[in-house]
Amino acid sequence: MISYSILLLLLLGCILLQRKFRRYVPILMYHRIAAVPGDRNALPPEKFAAQLAYLAKNGFTTITPNMLHAAYAHGAKLPPKPVLLTFDDGYADNYSAALPLLQRYAMTAVVFPIANWIGRENKWEDFHKAPTRTMTWQELADWQTAGMQIEGHTLDHPFLTNCPPERLESELLKSRTLLEAQLPTKINFLCYPYGFFDEKTVLAAKAAGYLGAFAIFDHVNLWQPDLYALPRIPIPAHQSMWEFRLKVSSIHLIFVALRKWEREFKRFWRKNN
Repeated sequence: MISYSILLLLLLGCILLQRKFRRYVPILMYHRIAAVPGDRNALPPEKFAAQLAYLAKNGFTTITPNMLHAAYAHGAKLPPKPVLLTFDDGYADNYSAALPLLQRYAMTAVVFPIANWIGRENKWEDFHKAPTRTMTWQELADWQTAGMQIEGHTLDHPFLTNCPPERLESELLKSRTLLEAQLPTKINFLCYPYGFFDEKTVLAAKAAGYLGAFAIFDHVNLWQPDLYALPRIPIPAHQSMWEFRLKVSSIHLIFVALRKWEREFKRFWRKNN
């Protein structure tokens, strides 16, 4: 059982960090917008609609990765209560279910499609998931025409930290080239598959010309924004509204911090036991 003194220290740490967290913009991570029993990454459309309604009612403004970069890198001013909505992998239901809701509430989002899996079934996911399709090139073009953003997510969604240098370079450069050749867009940002990255991954992303990269919680910097380790907050299928409100509040990064500390503690425990 965790002692009260440890809980108190954790609470004090969270309070102190909250002052630092004010510098961060909430970045929400979605995958599918669909009702899929047993898939924690598939948020039912009615829950997504309720979340967008909450953001709209409470004065939040969705921003783009370029706006976030300008604020973090150059001190550009952001609109009141900014929030960035991101979709990993580019599932077809992002287009069929999420896009109409985003348009209804006049909000924007960015999708990270896997360049070699455009318009194909999700067979890169070897997790016994039900097959589903990703957005086609035309759907991605329509997504962009509707005012949404597209950024990079590699060629084949590998664990980049396990890639040899040649594969790593190919995943980052060729995926960018393919997306820019097929779509009227400039790919400036990378989303790390599975949220995994290390120093060599960051160096490769910089060498490939990306302005920044999105992670989740592992290895992110809680003290000041790192453009190549932008922390995101997962929004799972079972997301409750009270927790969602906290995830877009001024203490949103506590969710990232707790997961980061949990991962670091597990590494420490495995190393020393």
